[in-house]
Amino acid sequence: MSFHLGKPILVMLILTAVTGAAVISRRDPPAKRLTLWVFADSHFTTYQPALTAFEKKTGVTVDLQIVQVHAMGRRLQAAFADGLTGPGVPDLVEMEVGQVGKFFRPPLPEVGFEPMTALLKKSGWYDQIVESRYAPWTKQGEIFGVPHDVHPVGITYRDDLFRQAGIDLSGAQTWPQFQRRCLQFQQYWAAHGYKTRHAMELYSTRIDLLTIMLLQRGINLIDDHHRIHLADPKVAQVMAFYAQCVAGPQRIGSESGEGDGPLARDLLEGNLCAFFTPDWRIGLLKEYGGDALSGRLRFMPLPRFDPTDAPTATWGGTMIAILRSSTHKEEAWKLIEHLYFDRAGVEARRTFTQILPPVKSMWQDPSYHQPDDYYGGQHVDEMLIELAGQIPPRFVTPASNIAGVYLQMVLTKAARRVERRQGTDGLEVACQGWLDTAAADLADRMKQWEFEEDSPKASAVTP
Repeated sequence: MSFHLGKPILVMLILTAVTGAAVISRRDPPAKRLTLWVFADSHFTTYQPALTAFEKKTGVTVDLQIVQVHAMGRRLQAAFADGLTGPGVPDLVEMEVGQVGKFFRPPLPEVGFEPMTALLKKSGWYDQIVESRYAPWTKQGEIFGVPHDVHPVGITYRDDLFRQAGIDLSGAQTWPQFQRRCLQFQQYWAAHGYKTRHAMELYSTRIDLLTIMLLQRGINLIDDHHRIHLADPKVAQVMAFYAQCVAGPQRIGSESGEGDGPLARDLLEGNLCAFFTPDWRIGLLKEYGGDALSGRLRFMPLPRFDPTDAPTATWGGTMIAILRSSTHKEEAWKLIEHLYFDRAGVEARRTFTQILPPVKSMWQDPSYHQPDDYYGGQHVDEMLIELAGQIPPRFVTPASNIAGVYLQMVLTKAARRVERRQGTDGLEVACQGWLDTAAADLADRMKQWEFEEDSPKASAVTP
């Protein structure tokens, strides 16, 4: 058989057919896709515009999923334990500070999150972030997450009601001075018919605020070397003081009911008149107070027990981490930089949540140096920035939540003792005894489930 146009043309036609078929059958490489889990509605909402910009810039799509905080913990634990990868396992997660400790139980090489220290330093971001903010996300010197926030804490109070009672609350430099002024405030208002008006929101059934007082004294119930500090004499001192602030004749605090409604009512009606306030709570108090309280609130640093104490601590917190199992770590890091370090994204988030970013260079923006009319013209953001640099480190370990349970048990005993005896005689000694027992019991519990590879052994210590 012969081809009438000649062999060269035949060869060209064959090559064209073959290469054409190859082009038709070729498929574009699949687009890279990242999955990010978040637990907060505010993050889910504020990230949407930033993710659109990221996808347009990089060509990497992001599947943003909101997962309830406890469900996230259980799903991640299962994924890490079984070595799961692929669909259903995220590339990145945002983790709340109260949940992260359990993931630091395995030896360092087996922690399910990707180590971040070298990456942070190589990228130049390490020194730009508030150093103490790495502490919750660190095990044995290795950082496993990038901090989302700082959350310095001060006190917001109803200046109008304190002034009406003739009291300048901001002049209280120590906690005992603060309590005395709060008692005078309550006495004034009780004499004017407000017998249930309490000076401050304080919890007797939760340890959040007690923990803040301990942190400002440099006390973590368990430190980064697994040493237990429940029995530190400072804990007994703070416990004895706090217990008689929530119980007995020297009581200055009470709690709202569950939910935003009761808190809004207590704020507006002046049932509770001072509040521990991290940056994230300022927006909430403004929302609850509305126009009715504009100009009536003021902000102040925390009083201290001792001049060496910090005038602040931290309440809450979030990190973002990359899973070791992710096959797109480079793209995941780019997403972190876009969400956490891009100024436009941070400012959009701040508009919604009013939180202070952990990147110090961003604090120079003029928006952080404006008077706040809601707080009577105070430069509240500048005050938060000053406090942010003084936050003591907060460490989180696998046993931190258990230690918190012991602390709550002792608080309950202390408050009952104050109520029953109507006084504080012998209270600190009693607290010390309860704390000594709790610390020893906690040490025994921790030894039962430590990995042999972990060098620091649990011990109850007193510095």
